[in-house]
Amino acid sequence: MRKSTRDRAGRVTIHDVARLAEVSTATVSRVLSGGKPVSDQVAYRVRAAAAEVGYRPNPAAQTLLRGSSQTVGVVAPDLGNPYFAEILKGISAEAAADGNHTLVAGTDEDPDREYRAAIELARWVDGLLLCAPRMSSPRLKEVAAASRKLVLINRVLRHPSVGAVVVDYHHGVRLLCEHLGSLGHKRIVYLEGPPNAWSDQQRQRGFRVAEAAGQTIIRVPCGSALRDGYDAVDEALTHRPTALIAFNDHVAVGVLSRLRELGVSVPDDVSVAGVDDAPMSAHTDPGLTTYAVSTVELGRLAWQHFSPTAPANTTHLAGELVVRASTARATRRRR
Repeated sequence: MRKSTRDRAGRVTIHDVARLAEVSTATVSRVLSGGKPVSDQVAYRVRAAAAEVGYRPNPAAQTLLRGSSQTVGVVAPDLGNPYFAEILKGISAEAAADGNHTLVAGTDEDPDREYRAAIELARWVDGLLLCAPRMSSPRLKEVAAASRKLVLINRVLRHPSVGAVVVDYHHGVRLLCEHLGSLGHKRIVYLEGPPNAWSDQQRQRGFRVAEAAGQTIIRVPCGSALRDGYDAVDEALTHRPTALIAFNDHVAVGVLSRLRELGVSVPDDVSVAGVDDAPMSAHTDPGLTTYAVSTVELGRLAWQHFSPTAPANTTHLAGELVVRASTARATRRRR
């Protein structure tokens, strides 16, 4: 009867596999880590022994042996936002197709927490993807220095080794304003996103173009969450707009909820539009007009930047205007 060499926690160890297969522990490591090749007969004995004793390799040890974790870390500011959830689904699918895993961290829009999470994840993963990072550029450069590979979504950093995929929100806002302008809307409230969000800065560029074209844009501080939109409605209505544009669709859903409570009809009393075309946007009441962005394509393009041969450049992704029932002509009687 063979003597077991289980560790203190009672787990089967590599020594148990080596003894049963009658090989060295180094040979077991080579077989199970996919390292230097061994004969088919030896490989079969090792795998059969591992299966018999129920041995599962230690992931940390495997990483040391391979020099790779086959894992990418993903950091997002709000895991409750469907937009980021859809991006994560896309990235996870692309990673899995290439035999990789994903580790995900949410930061609740806290730049300090985001920085700490990124620095910690960078120690363990082959690459790091930051979705719409809110941290400062100096801190972002620190993360780049600590990472084997850093890719950004909806943020641009001037760094020789950092790739990025960004949505053309400047163009998207221009499309929304032109659509509303064609319906006679000249007085529009914009519910602003987080002040440190790069994508909000791009939206603001689009609104400046609309202002130059003669539309009045009133900016109301808001945020990126559903509750932020709900809370901002009362102040927005004091400006007597004929239309509201929310930072994203998540915010717009909160706006619709509060307007319904106040007895304000959409679009009869005020038109509402969002950005991103989140999954629920086609199912709100009324359906939400929005600037649609393909999160699947966003995830696919971001994953391409993790290729060893990918240049550290910025890929631009354009969306399209999706018109639904939440916007209508401004000639109707407004409250």
